[in-house]
Amino acid sequence: MTGPWAEALPWAIVLPLVGAALTPAVAVRHPRVSGFWAWGVLLVTAVLTAGLVSELVARGPFSYGLGGWAASYGIELRFDHFSAWVLPLVVLFVVIVPFSWRYLDHVMPDERRPPFYALLLLNAGGMIGFCVTGDLFNLFVFTEVVSLSSYALVAVGGRGLAAFAALKYLFIGAVSSLLMLFATAQLFVLSGSLNMADVSLRLGEIGGGTAVMVAFAAYAVSFMVKAAMFPVHVWLPDAHAIAPSPVSAVLSGMVVKVGIVGMLRIYQIYFGAEVLELGAFNLALVWLGAISIVMGAFFAIFQDDIKLMLAYSTISNIGYIVLGLGLASPYAVIGAAVHVFNHALIKATLFLAAGSIIHQTGFRTLSDLRGVARTMPQTSAAMAIGAVSIVGLPPTAGFVCKWYIALGAFEANQAPFGFALVFGALFIFIYYIRMLNAFYFQPPVHASVAQASETPWSMRGPVVLLASLCLILGVLGGIPLTFVEPAVLDLLPFWGQ
Repeated sequence: MTGPWAEALPWAIVLPLVGAALTPAVAVRHPRVSGFWAWGVLLVTAVLTAGLVSELVARGPFSYGLGGWAASYGIELRFDHFSAWVLPLVVLFVVIVPFSWRYLDHVMPDERRPPFYALLLLNAGGMIGFCVTGDLFNLFVFTEVVSLSSYALVAVGGRGLAAFAALKYLFIGAVSSLLMLFATAQLFVLSGSLNMADVSLRLGEIGGGTAVMVAFAAYAVSFMVKAAMFPVHVWLPDAHAIAPSPVSAVLSGMVVKVGIVGMLRIYQIYFGAEVLELGAFNLALVWLGAISIVMGAFFAIFQDDIKLMLAYSTISNIGYIVLGLGLASPYAVIGAAVHVFNHALIKATLFLAAGSIIHQTGFRTLSDLRGVARTMPQTSAAMAIGAVSIVGLPPTAGFVCKWYIALGAFEANQAPFGFALVFGALFIFIYYIRMLNAFYFQPPVHASVAQASETPWSMRGPVVLLASLCLILGVLGGIPLTFVEPAVLDLLPFWGQ
């Protein structure tokens, strides 16, 4: 029996989606009101998701059936330990939106603000729905809501390169979406159901086979594209670098995690059914993860544009997550799952800090931003904390998850991949040292940098808060483990088969 918060589960999805639909009407006379409206909607959504997490802690996983229909015809919403990701997701949106109020002054005209905030709400609602749906078709639908709103958010900030980056993102995303739709149709034909738990039971009765393997492969490739895994990452650098900085924070911190969460959901179906021998697939994930770590860091080293550097860093860090999943040992998988959130926090810190610096100086390359720490010390300090955290140095949030993944490599008797993790961290350390050297130890070369000032507190406050959380969660790293460990341990009996 579930408590009263279970009834709020559908509202956590509906509220941001309805808020998105109403945004143009709310801001019809005063476009700037749209920012406050979006923030209010997200605050209420955060309260709802906090209640759902409290329900999970008190009573364990729970479900809500829409319309009272049972599987295989009913649409089920399921809130488990992996679904708890929606709370930090919404909190990050709550922090990012106030940053955008003043940031957008130099990025887009006022009349574009309502569509921008409507798209942000749509994106948030899509991600919440993706995390809590228990239905394969709606998993696809919410993926498309997230994807389409992401394409539009990349394009909304400008013309020319922004439109081209959004178009490339759309074309590659369309291929991923078609693969996901094909896999969903394949499982429906095989099992006669779309409910995830029901599909898992029926696949267990049917057994393995070529069709089951093909569906899994299609899902795997689709979610790898969504997650920007090397070598299917080509859409990410341009999209994340060209988008407005609040959008870059959302894309890099949260949208790419759709691919990771999606893979975890498919693992739940297939591992629960025990129909595939996935040892070879896990090994492939380990190699792809290791290659992504090194190649993402390698490309980042040669970037002068700070946002492009951060974009390539995302590819590298997704590699850490995938490597952890492929190692299939308790420590590694727990570390990978925790990094889903920690990386989102760190990347939001870095992209918002970078956006602040670009906003105040008009420059975005390391060679132009020399000495900026002298005039923007707080923002530069936040950027430094984010850099140290993404490298994985203690006592930051990035250290906790990378330490677990490294331990997991030795636990799985895959020590060489543990060393690959350390080697990748050294690469990451090199390019962030370049950034910190330019900011702190070189004199300014432009008057606008030498005369820059800190951003208003509506922008600076979110950056400082996120940087502080990077440190706090390094010390209190057990908090996300509370939710991740039970979910991972439920899957691990089948993971390494």
